[in-house]
Amino acid sequence: MRLYLCLFLLLGSGVLLCQETQPEERVYKYSLELRHDNDFPVFTDRYYTTGNFIGWRTKLNPGKDSTEQRQYNLFVVQQLYTPADIIETDIKKFDRPFAGFLGLSNGLTITNTRRLIDVSVLIGVSGPPSGGAAIQEAFHSAPAVSSRLPTWLGQLRTSAFGNIYGTYTREWQWEPNPFSVHFALSQLAALGNKDIYSQQEAAFFFGRRSSLQKTSAYQQIGDLKKEFFFAVRVAYRYIFHDAMQEGDFIGDSSPFLIKPHRNRFIYNFEMNGRIKRHNFMVAYNYATPENRRAFPHLYVTFSITRAF
Repeated sequence: MRLYLCLFLLLGSGVLLCQETQPEERVYKYSLELRHDNDFPVFTDRYYTTGNFIGWRTKLNPGKDSTEQRQYNLFVVQQLYTPADIIETDIKKFDRPFAGFLGLSNGLTITNTRRLIDVSVLIGVSGPPSGGAAIQEAFHSAPAVSSRLPTWLGQLRTSAFGNIYGTYTREWQWEPNPFSVHFALSQLAALGNKDIYSQQEAAFFFGRRSSLQKTSAYQQIGDLKKEFFFAVRVAYRYIFHDAMQEGDFIGDSSPFLIKPHRNRFIYNFEMNGRIKRHNFMVAYNYATPENRRAFPHLYVTFSITRAF
């Protein structure tokens, strides 16, 4: 956790301390993103409580269709899930199991002027090898936090996972800059032994924003124009399987598992900005209860990206 925070601060300090030695006309083909999800800023510590992401994106050469742009995405992913009462010692009283996941995601994003297609493959492992318990215990043991130590009793046992995720987005621009309005519809799907779901999403973007192929809203590489906008997203997800709650459908002997709600609504409000080579994003994410015992959940996302 300390290493992750140091990397985050080091990357962010480039905005204030680094001098741009290259002309702004240069086209950058790489970017590094650090993203962190946490519900600590909203004073809770439950359900999807922490997510750590380190990602590298590469802009690929155009294919046969010169109007399309392609990007390769590589991410290291760590996610932590806990019940509402992290110090409870009676597993029967849990509202979800403790679960940690550590994985590697490879993906390809293809865009033209009006639509985006994103396909990624995620492989990873749950259980103690994910490092979930160690990360959370280290955070709660820190002198600055000094809070209750989670028990991590009955966490999901070690399992290997493989998943495919796909997104199709179609976008329309309703108003131009300096205060543009964009509207997008997305269809998302997941298939594998970690997640199986179908999700429909609508998104509105307001403010100074570049086109679909250049905007930081979709982490597109190669443009340095200043952006500052906010987005509102509403999504409906139908869940066929959620291994972080009900275990691996191939077979799971974890001591506590629970069936998820099949229907979930997800709401998001985010602020985005671009200053030269740096993209920033802060988002509030709200979701309806994930199972019959759980409560609604709110967490915050912080992201910073630098182009190279």
